[in-house]
Amino acid sequence: MKKWLWCFGGIVIAGLGAVAALVIIVDPFFQYHKPLEKFPYLVDHQVNMNPGLAKNIEYDSVLLGSSMTVSFNTDWFRQYLGLTTQKLSYNGAYPKDQANIMEIIFDSKKDQVKRVFLGIDELNYSSEPEQTKFDIPGYLYDKNYFNDVKYVFNKDVILDYILRAAADSKDKSEWNMIYKPWWQDEHYQKAIVLMYYEPGPVKQQEPEIPPYLERIEENLVKNIIPYIEAHPETTFTCFYPPYSILYWNNVTRAKELELVLEKYRYITRRLLKYPNVEFFFFQNREEIICDLNNYADYTHYHGRICEYMVKCFESGLHQVTEENLEEELKILEDLASGYDYEAIYDDWYN
Repeated sequence: MKKWLWCFGGIVIAGLGAVAALVIIVDPFFQYHKPLEKFPYLVDHQVNMNPGLAKNIEYDSVLLGSSMTVSFNTDWFRQYLGLTTQKLSYNGAYPKDQANIMEIIFDSKKDQVKRVFLGIDELNYSSEPEQTKFDIPGYLYDKNYFNDVKYVFNKDVILDYILRAAADSKDKSEWNMIYKPWWQDEHYQKAIVLMYYEPGPVKQQEPEIPPYLERIEENLVKNIIPYIEAHPETTFTCFYPPYSILYWNNVTRAKELELVLEKYRYITRRLLKYPNVEFFFFQNREEIICDLNNYADYTHYHGRICEYMVKCFESGLHQVTEENLEEELKILEDLASGYDYEAIYDDWYN
């Protein structure tokens, strides 16, 4: 009986060792090493995969932000800026999400990061400073290898990201377009956008601005500014993504235009105090935001807009400074407040 138990125990231990070895060797979440050259990795889970990508992929710049950044092709950063850029997006990202990944980025790469491209969604900067969009699996974000049992013996990791990926490589990710949205070119058209768009509620009272700015200050001080201050060798290229004119329809219906403009003003001025910060403003580009054929819904834009923004990062076009900020905000205010929103629906299939 003892001999049988020893044999059984040996088999179990050997099996567990083989499973752990398989996960560690393939490492589909990139916790221990960079990707194997010929394995067809499926990179589709931002919360689980970003920390490993930040630790072990080779890069000299990063792209951070919400789903407004997922349509960027990182090859454009090499083409126009000469940078090897790693996309580390979080859909619906809050400032705390950016802090969590920047902690890993700068801990892993030290002074190797030349630029951080940070897409800023003003709405999320009024959140609780400790709020993240999704629960964070701490064992993938910390340095404690002992709690990695949740990774190396994870059924989903083994089945979905190793065995199924190896058996069917047609779903493997393109490294320059990880996390890309499911929309195809034919989904970016005015008719589809308007088909699914529902105007936001009409409100009668404007919101109080100070509480929002106080929360923004908390978020900046706790989640963004510490990394700017600690890494003067890194340029932080911040930008406001160009939501469509329908977004501004919602804002004006809710009587929040003054609030949103004040948020932009506050965030921009606060961060431009640092010499290693630069800002680009795309929200007031009428030729982009008023052409709904650039969008798949009322906020998400086509990759050609992303490429245009990378070109601007290279040329300096649409960069905002302390000197021209008010002028750029006035352009947006006039556009959003004076736009004929009802006319959007005229001939809406064209």
